[in-house]
Amino acid sequence: MVYIVGIGPGSKEYILPHAIKVLESSDEIIGFGRAINSLDFIDSKKVKVNKISEVIEYLDENKHKNIAVAASGDPLFYGITNYLKSNYHGEISIVPGITSFQYLAAKLNKPWQNAFLGSLHGREQSFIKGVLENNLSIWLTDSKNSPEALAKTLLQNGLNPYIYVGENLSYEDERVESGTAEDIKNKEFNGLSIMIVEREEVGIKDKELHFIKDEELIRGNCPMTKEEIRILSIAKLNLREDSYVLDVGAGTGSISVQAAKFCPLGKVVAIEKDEDAIDTIKKNVNKFKLNNLELVEGEAMEVINNIDCSFDSIFIGGSGGNIEDIIKDYGKKLLPGGKMILNFITINNLYKAMDTLKKLGYKVSCTQVSISKTKGESYMLFGNNPIFIIEGEK
Repeated sequence: MVYIVGIGPGSKEYILPHAIKVLESSDEIIGFGRAINSLDFIDSKKVKVNKISEVIEYLDENKHKNIAVAASGDPLFYGITNYLKSNYHGEISIVPGITSFQYLAAKLNKPWQNAFLGSLHGREQSFIKGVLENNLSIWLTDSKNSPEALAKTLLQNGLNPYIYVGENLSYEDERVESGTAEDIKNKEFNGLSIMIVEREEVGIKDKELHFIKDEELIRGNCPMTKEEIRILSIAKLNLREDSYVLDVGAGTGSISVQAAKFCPLGKVVAIEKDEDAIDTIKKNVNKFKLNNLELVEGEAMEVINNIDCSFDSIFIGGSGGNIEDIIKDYGKKLLPGGKMILNFITINNLYKAMDTLKKLGYKVSCTQVSISKTKGESYMLFGNNPIFIIEGEK
């Protein structure tokens, strides 16, 4: 029989009595060095390994014995159980253990029942998404994704939450540090630490992916893409939560703000030259608490060399008379299969844009939208200027 035994965070005091009983009654105990070293109080024969594949080899060679595999924490929480079940074809019994995150939460007197639990041990799990969507998230870190590196990642995404880090938990050299991401970024921790990220309460409205209404936006004295046109244009951009979006001639930033809300794991770059519009965009960024919207101030063709990333989608709401050049030069930053959406009032710009896109090999279509709405108590409809929505697929 093979027993996968959780030995908790490491100290003898936190190994469950049943786990000790199983370890003591086993013919041999096998595990990594740190786990084996913490079991010096048990007399059973111990075998240290350096790779998990060595565990399988040893178990296959000793099927006639009762062997305990010592596993840190709980073997069912990002432990070795799945690997052993997939690669060892024999009978297995699991003995649970206390996880290191349980230990740290208890030390901090912090309930964790609603926390997100994740591991970054050799994984590319979405750290920022887990933090954004949860008031409390708990992470198993490694040498690459260390607490200080993760703190820097948080700051790069405009986040500075409160962090708790536990290192060598339950051992004599135990260390628990806390502070904001700004505080943690310059400290050093060993590879296998526990990190708890605590954000201010995430309200339901913060999680909603609703279309922003005109009255929710700070308007200022600058052009704004109206609500209905904004909804249609955003829909045609084919956004994902990790999309990179460029907004040329952002005006109030209504498209940029909406795109940033829909792409929390992506990035939005808004280009605007008008000072009043720039001030309005900044106010809307603050109002909607956006950390993934970058504002580039200046005329589009003058700042193009300051933008060094590629985009999944590009929206062009203003051209300053340079529509052909904007389409050609900014189109080079659009990824293959990406969408370029343009809004115009004049037929002159409509023709120039469609002709330029077709010459560049885009798949082009145009939708003309006329919106009429009631005002006040009257049932009379008042019409807005018709808008041409041009869709170019690269």
